[in-house]
Amino acid sequence: MKNKHSVKIIVVLAVVIFTVIYSLPSTTMWENAFGVLTPDEQAAVPERLLEINSVENAAVIKFQVDKMASVLTAGKNPVKVEDILNSVADTARKLLVNQGLQAMVINPDYENGNASIRVLEKNPDQVRALLKEISLYAKFPLFLTKIFPRSKITFGLDLKGGIDLVYQVDVNSIEKDDSITDAVQRSVEIIRNRIDIFGIAEPSIKAQEGNRIRIQLPGVKDPERVKKLIQNTAMLQFHLVIDQAMTAAQLEPINPETEIVLMKPAAPNQQAMWFKLQKRAEVTGRDLKIAKPIFDDMGSPIVHLEFNAEGAAKFAQLTGAHVGDQLAIVLDNKVHSAPVIQTRITGGMATITGKFSLEEAQNLAIVLRAGALPASLIALESRVVGPTLGRESVEAGKKAGVLGALLILIFMAVFYKLCGVLADLAVILNTAIIFSVLVFFGGTLTLPGIAGLILTIGMAVDANIIIFERIREEFRSGKTVKASINSGFDRALACIVDSNVTTLLTVAILYAFGSGPIRGFATTLGIGLVANIFTAIVCVKLALDLIYSGNRAKTLSI
Repeated sequence: MKNKHSVKIIVVLAVVIFTVIYSLPSTTMWENAFGVLTPDEQAAVPERLLEINSVENAAVIKFQVDKMASVLTAGKNPVKVEDILNSVADTARKLLVNQGLQAMVINPDYENGNASIRVLEKNPDQVRALLKEISLYAKFPLFLTKIFPRSKITFGLDLKGGIDLVYQVDVNSIEKDDSITDAVQRSVEIIRNRIDIFGIAEPSIKAQEGNRIRIQLPGVKDPERVKKLIQNTAMLQFHLVIDQAMTAAQLEPINPETEIVLMKPAAPNQQAMWFKLQKRAEVTGRDLKIAKPIFDDMGSPIVHLEFNAEGAAKFAQLTGAHVGDQLAIVLDNKVHSAPVIQTRITGGMATITGKFSLEEAQNLAIVLRAGALPASLIALESRVVGPTLGRESVEAGKKAGVLGALLILIFMAVFYKLCGVLADLAVILNTAIIFSVLVFFGGTLTLPGIAGLILTIGMAVDANIIIFERIREEFRSGKTVKASINSGFDRALACIVDSNVTTLLTVAILYAFGSGPIRGFATTLGIGLVANIFTAIVCVKLALDLIYSGNRAKTLSI
């Protein structure tokens, strides 16, 4: 190995290492080796604490939290036990359902740090085998994952399916003290918090011109539930009850400065009621620390509330001073319940009842934890990309890409022999570089992006063909192998650089003035063109120089 190649070898090795590090986490090989659960989830809910027990006609998987795990104790914002348990249990449930099983999460016990899944018509041994099959936990030591990034390739709506929503902030509902810009930005953050708690991966939530907010959620299978979750203003308040009646007219007269009249909506077998309340809210949702769905003694879903230190003090003072009075729990200007205060409540805890379904209780807990929207949202556009369409797009793209790539690789290997094999390796590296750069910069792969990728592969092969044909011409003219290689690359360099640079200029224009799918196409094509120059001019040239080093080589496999 000569010193003049050392720098090139180091650069190529650095690019290959970068490519492997940023591409591997997006492959099925990664999940098989390091598990579907994230390293943090596996550390917080380790496999060693997993219990699988048999019950009548089913098996129960019990996930338990390691309360000493660093992700639950370290840092300023440790992960909440309920959040990580919900994520682990939901991931496991979805994987089991995808295997055709009937699996459901049952009664999570957050206080004791566990959540369970019931798998019907399976015994513990069968479930253990299934957990190994779906690669929930890592087979290799997790410390190896520290050298890899946590991010993976992001697929667009056209590949993964999902919903594309556009909302406009209702300026008439913004409080006088808030600016429109501030209300939009706060709405974006609150919606992002709700979506994160709901557990949707890779959301795109951005403010746009005209007080609009665009929300793209890949992989969503229940769009109506997500829409309700996003639009719910979730303004929680506790008001003392002055009077109640069957109609609002029976509560007159009211003092508009100190009193309000709100309705409790009708429920099955229950008539609507009207309440006259003190206008000032004694405690609000801003005083909340935790809101989560639990089950009461009868097994019905309710929402459990825990206040922060300031809210707990307010709540204790309020209930202590008004024993025997009614306290209305008001959500979005509607009375949910109005229980009688039996005694002073310390500890800062309360519950919201209302004959919820489990899904309704979960949604209410999410919006309460994420906070209230500063203004109402007006739905302007809703576009659903079905997961079937996304799956068909992926399969069609795979078939086209694999078939085209195989034909190209076979042609190059047969027609140009060893040099063709080197060109094939360069094309594979080129493709891997595109994926790794997308991961590094947080880009999104879309169907037009796949089209740009396939076009890049064609241009990469074209560059190598130009080089090899120039080398053939030089070798046939009587030059030595080494001289032919050097002369061939020199003659092809200007042509390759010119064609790629002019295409890059077009790509820059598409990216600057285009949007959405056009930008996706331009992004992958632009990255591929830069990688193409590197793999064709640097990598292939280096490989040929190392293989045919010295002056003894008499034949050239081309």
